[in-house]
Amino acid sequence: MSRHNVRVKAKYPHGFIKNLSKSKIDDRQENLHMFTKVVMEKQALRERYIKLMNDAERAVGRKEAIYLLRDAEIIWQKINS
Repeated sequence: MSRHNVRVKAKYPHGFIKNLSKSKIDDRQENLHMFTKVVMEKQALRERYIKLMNDAERAVGRKEAIYLLRDAEIIWQKINS
């Protein structure tokens, strides 16, 4: 009987036996979940930013909105750095 397809189990100091491959999969899924959450939050901020800039242009006019946009760009760069 070949042992090449047998999963490796490790004994931890606390005496528990845990499947290492399942642990790695759980860590990858958790990392992917956190990454997805961060990307979705940034996308929501981008959408809100664009909406605010469009509203500013309609409210104060194009010239004043350009000044607001420049100030907002400076703030946006600080947030992303």
